[in-house]
Amino acid sequence: MLITRQIGSFKANSESGETYTINEFQEYVSVLTNIGNTTEFEGAKKWKTSTGLEVKQADKDAYRIVSSNEIIRKTEK
Repeated sequence: MLITRQIGSFKANSESGETYTINEFQEYVSVLTNIGNTTEFEGAKKWKTSTGLEVKQADKDAYRIVSSNEIIRKTEK
């Protein structure tokens, strides 16, 4: 079973001066073992703005809003 959890958020600014709140999500795969235990494995990380726009990581502190190709930079850790 695939589970997605929000694991954090941060602020990012565009070159035009707009500030975005970026929510970070981690996917987990939940697997039932043969002895009846459930184990979770980390999967992909995903990012979205607080308004729901999909974001891709471009560099360590740079992200790209997919719909506009606008580059935004993380301003808080």
